[in-house]
Amino acid sequence: MTNLNVEIFNWIHSGAGTRPVLDGLAVLFAEGGPFFVALLFVVLWFRVGERKKSALLDSTWAAGVGLAVNQAIGLFYFHPRPYMMGICKPLFPHGPETSFPSDHATLLFAVAFYLLFFRRWAACGLPLLAIAILTAWGRVYAGIHFPFDMMGSLVVGFMGAGLVELFATPLRSVDQQVMRVFAEVGCALSGRLGKLRG
Repeated sequence: MTNLNVEIFNWIHSGAGTRPVLDGLAVLFAEGGPFFVALLFVVLWFRVGERKKSALLDSTWAAGVGLAVNQAIGLFYFHPRPYMMGICKPLFPHGPETSFPSDHATLLFAVAFYLLFFRRWAACGLPLLAIAILTAWGRVYAGIHFPFDMMGSLVVGFMGAGLVELFATPLRSVDQQVMRVFAEVGCALSGRLGKLRG
């Protein structure tokens, strides 16, 4: 399995560092995926109703659960990254942390899977799944992760989404409280802005 992991990595990583456009895209998605999601969620928050706001919050919980599972895995299992094994030179610097699974990919897969499979929000879930796949590709191409790290992230992301759906009922009450707080803060800010303009 280790040999197969390295072989697939070498196939994906081949040419990295010699193709400026592809290198730039890989770094953009490898590092920027979570920021794309955050920006999208901020924009959507002010454009969708309460039901979809709840979906955004629940998918965020799914990402949190996935990342927590990753941390637990890291306590018991350490796998070096490709550049730590001398296999490649990464396209951008990264600390010597465990490779399996990828936090970036787990976050994105968890959010995308939750919206797609448990909220049936394809208009949001499908683009996020595409970003998750591009992020997974980018991190392997950039020499930061192995392909099997991404498979692990896919599984953990789905697990995080499933666990959140399992406990959806108590979480919905938390969602309501969070939305109420945001609404109150929004009203307060609107009132203060109105006074300043007046």
